[in-house]
Amino acid sequence: MESPKYSHQVKADQRLYINRQELLELERQIRLKRHIERYALLRQFAQGVICDAACGCGYGSFLLSTNPDVEFVIGLDADSATIDYAQQEYSSDKTEFYAADLDNWVSPRPIDMLFSVETIEHLKDTSVLPKFVDRNGINHVILTYPSKKTSHYNPFHLHDFKLQDVLNLFDKFICYKHFNWEYEFDVVFLVRKP
Repeated sequence: MESPKYSHQVKADQRLYINRQELLELERQIRLKRHIERYALLRQFAQGVICDAACGCGYGSFLLSTNPDVEFVIGLDADSATIDYAQQEYSSDKTEFYAADLDNWVSPRPIDMLFSVETIEHLKDTSVLPKFVDRNGINHVILTYPSKKTSHYNPFHLHDFKLQDVLNLFDKFICYKHFNWEYEFDVVFLVRKP
């Protein structure tokens, strides 16, 4: 009788076999694809001068800049090596990248909209983002965050949010649109109160 250890050879036509390394690589590719999809979805709402907070290596900022309604995109990230990569790979006549902390950076030009894609849950002090918006005179904010609890399994997520949590943080703003995208993340559109 054949050992159960080798029974997969007999049932190969009934099962998908994938090794651990392949599995982890596919999962990484799926996460990357989903993050790019977020920027592709949000790009349609972008206009004027955009600030992409915690832009990482810059691909999202570049995608936002491809909307003809976008005049310019400023990508910010606290990690200088990541910004070096963004500058090398995604600098264009419509993008600019800065290694900067959100808690003290002031833009060299007026900003129309802040995009914060899956950032707020990473911030130790969540008030940094609304203070950044106030300091830079930004009147429109589009932000996303995970739709479900993630802080218990993602060590980089320090907070879990609901819409009311965001509204409490951005108390000088009105939510004019909110939706959930494929049960993965919430999108909140805010405009400053008159």
